[in-house]
Amino acid sequence: MSGISRRQVIRGALLGGAAMMVGDGLVLGQAVPAIIPPKGIEETQPKLQGIRRVIVDTDPGNDDALALLMVMAAPQLVVEAVTVCPGNMGQEGYDQQVRNALFMVDLAGKSGQVKVYRGMAKPILNRPYPVATFIHGKYGLGDVQVPEVKQKVEAEHAVDAMRRIVNGAPGEVTILALGGLTNVAMAMLRDPEFTRNLKGILFVGGKYAIPTMAASYNVLVDPEAAHVVMTSGVKITMTADSSGRDSILVDADYDHAATFHTKWSRFFIESNNLRRQYETKYRGAAGSVNADPLALALAIDPSIGQKFMSVYVRVELEGEYTRGQLVYGDDIYSGHPVPPGNVDMCVAADAAKFKELVFGTLKKG
Repeated sequence: MSGISRRQVIRGALLGGAAMMVGDGLVLGQAVPAIIPPKGIEETQPKLQGIRRVIVDTDPGNDDALALLMVMAAPQLVVEAVTVCPGNMGQEGYDQQVRNALFMVDLAGKSGQVKVYRGMAKPILNRPYPVATFIHGKYGLGDVQVPEVKQKVEAEHAVDAMRRIVNGAPGEVTILALGGLTNVAMAMLRDPEFTRNLKGILFVGGKYAIPTMAASYNVLVDPEAAHVVMTSGVKITMTADSSGRDSILVDADYDHAATFHTKWSRFFIESNNLRRQYETKYRGAAGSVNADPLALALAIDPSIGQKFMSVYVRVELEGEYTRGQLVYGDDIYSGHPVPPGNVDMCVAADAAKFKELVFGTLKKG
C-alpha cells in the first residue's frame, strides 16, 4: 500500500471508518454509524387507548386466575364475558379450564353476573402443542382443588358470543387475550364485520429483542390463529418478557399478601405455590412471573406501561424447531422492505404500581 500504513488501516477499521480503494492506494473515509437502527421498530405510545368494555379470552391457569380477579374487581372495566380458549391444560384438559373459569367467576363474587362461554377446544389445524401443567398443576390452579359451582357454562359458543357482543357495540369492546388466539381468529375468519368493529386486542405475548426469533407459549398453542390476528389490522398491544420481569412477585410480596387474611389472598398464595417453586428453581427468577396479570394491569391502569415499541411482528408457521416463534422487525442484512408496526409492545412496566394494584385487589376479597 502506498501512502498509508497497515496500522492506520486497522485503526481506521476499529474506529468505524469507511475505507475505499483509489488506484492502488486505500483512503480512509468518513466514519460510518456504529449502530444501524433496525427496521420496523420504533418507540411509540399504544394506539389502543381508553379500554372499558372487555371480553376476557382465557385458559385458566394460575396466572390467569389472578388476572381474572383483578379485572372483575376493577371498577374501570365492564366484563362482558369470559370465553375459554385452548392453552395451558392442553386438549385433554380443556374441560378443566372451563371449570376453572366458572370457579374464578364465583370466587370473584360475579356468579350469575359474568357469563362463561365454552370456545374452541383445539387449534385451527388441530396440531399438538405443549401442555403447561408443570407450572399450573394437575387442575390448573396450583394446589387448589377446584370445586363445582352453581353457575353453568352458556349454551352459546364463545366465537358466536364474541361476534354478537362486539358487533352490538362497534368500536367499544376490547378482547383481553390471555391464551391461544383460536377463538379470536375464528371470529375474524367467520365474520369480517367483527374485525372491523373490534376496538382492539391486549395480548400476553412473548420475548423481546432486536432482532430475534422468540418462542411465546400463547403463540405456540395455535400459530395459524396468531398469524390471522397479527395480520388482521386490528389495534394490538402486547406484553413482552422484558416487561414481564417487572411483574415478578418475590417471597416478601407473598408474606405481605398473607397479612391480608382474605379469601382472595389465601387463594392467590395456594394457587401460586407451584409456579413460585418452578420459576425460582428452573428459570432463575426471583419469584413468580405474572405475565397475564401484568397485561390486565395495562387495561386497568395504563400508566403502568412505561415504554412501548411499535414492532412489525411475523409468526413463523414452518420449521421443525421454529414453528410458533415470533420474528420482530427485520435483520440488518436482508434489505427487505418492512411494513409499519402491527403491534405496540410493552417492553417496560412500573413494578411498584403493578404490585400496588395486585395487593389492592387481594385485599378486596
